[in-house]
Amino acid sequence: MIRTLVSRLDPRGDRTGTAGDVARPPGGVPRTDPALPGSFPALTDPSPPPAWSRLRRLARSPSYGHKARVRLISCRPSDPAALAFEHLRGHLLRSLPGNRMARIAVIAPTPDCGSTFATANLALSLSRISAFRTLALDLNLPRPGLAKAFDIRGAGALEDMLTGAQAPEKHLFRIGETLALGLNDRPVANASALMQGDAMWDVLDGIQNTLSPDITLIDLPPLLRDDTTRLVLPMVDGVLLVADGAHTTSRQIAECERRLSDRAPLLGVVLNRAAEGP
Repeated sequence: MIRTLVSRLDPRGDRTGTAGDVARPPGGVPRTDPALPGSFPALTDPSPPPAWSRLRRLARSPSYGHKARVRLISCRPSDPAALAFEHLRGHLLRSLPGNRMARIAVIAPTPDCGSTFATANLALSLSRISAFRTLALDLNLPRPGLAKAFDIRGAGALEDMLTGAQAPEKHLFRIGETLALGLNDRPVANASALMQGDAMWDVLDGIQNTLSPDITLIDLPPLLRDDTTRLVLPMVDGVLLVADGAHTTSRQIAECERRLSDRAPLLGVVLNRAAEGP
């Protein structure tokens, strides 16, 4: 298990650091990364299914978004900080089960550790791999953040799709050819009941079957603040844990590992806003 995949990632971007501060992987990261576009074949059929091709396509590419809550790094591959996400992407792809679609949960011990930041930038990094389809879902239903991260307004209520009241193709949309998003622009009052019910997972299973994404990244509520997260973890294939190097304690990380031990494989710990070593 990879203990620390990325260090010095800052979801507040220029408000608390510079681009040079944002990503300093321990020991440096080679500029030739095994997960560069084209080097990983799709885990599923490389040709997109009709349902994927029919998804609405966002007219513009993501931008930093001055009013966005988190900073998008991977939408600018020339940004030095994007190198850290190439590093994370490579480790993630090497750890995935072969020849199958994978659901990866991105969680944090407590709020504001950067799980939304990591989900958004990892999704954009994965989307640069040719013929590799990525779906990112905002299932942090009490406190959604991906729509703000992508600076997308009018994303709609994800709850309607998750309950079956709205068809997935009416809610989901694509950015480019390889990335689809399921965003949410309002908190869900009955989030716990919805996430523990069979109906939501039946909808997500249907999406998995019809869209055939190679990876589904799921931004979930903090593990130590919302026990619902632990209850739904058996539905995913692996977990990336995002810790805040400035505030998360070793005891909190150990408690997360304990809660994950019988629920889902821990693929790695992303150390965010870590102090730079000597």
